[in-house]
Amino acid sequence: MRLNPQTYALTTVTSERRRIFQRTANAELLISTLVRYRDQSRFLLHGFVVMPDHIHVLLTPSESIEKAAQLIKGGYSFAVRKQYAGEVWQPGYHAHRVTDPEDFNNQLLYIANNPTRKNYSAYPHVHTNANVPLDSPPPNLLQSL
Repeated sequence: MRLNPQTYALTTVTSERRRIFQRTANAELLISTLVRYRDQSRFLLHGFVVMPDHIHVLLTPSESIEKAAQLIKGGYSFAVRKQYAGEVWQPGYHAHRVTDPEDFNNQLLYIANNPTRKNYSAYPHVHTNANVPLDSPPPNLLQSL
């Protein structure tokens, strides 16, 4: 991990907004891709939600946000090729650099509440329901007491 880690809220959308992740197996494969790269120390994983046609991930990359996005999008695309032959992702992504503890908490709440805003009650593919251990925020984003 870098000396001054930067945390980002990353959003990326499927190609033509296809509902690829509506299929549970596809959503679980994406979650396992996130966990695999987190376990390889490629980034800290603070929160996520896998919606039917997009994802939100709160992470602290060990290298850069560009590399983290490449790993997630490319790693998933490679893993799903046998089940899904089409283009998976729209080009690019949106990354919001988290600036302080309040911003971190707001991003985490946005991710956790995204299914409710989109009328998906009891949505299973959000960090609060997915039984995936998450990383604590880096020291610069810990809430001061």
